[in-house]
Amino acid sequence: MRIIKCDLCKKIIKDEPITAGVGFFPNVELCEKCGSSILKFLKKHKFIESKNTKNKQN
Repeated sequence: MRIIKCDLCKKIIKDEPITAGVGFFPNVELCEKCGSSILKFLKKHKFIESKNTKNKQN
């Protein structure tokens, strides 16, 4: 079993972590609280869709 901690607040992540990285730079794993601003930006600019939106389209 792999224990994942948020790279910013060091809290143990129980659900899936938010993984962020660019190019060859190392990835970081964030909890939902610390990664919320990243998710908000990506959704605003339509780089990602929420799971609920995908389910409605199918």
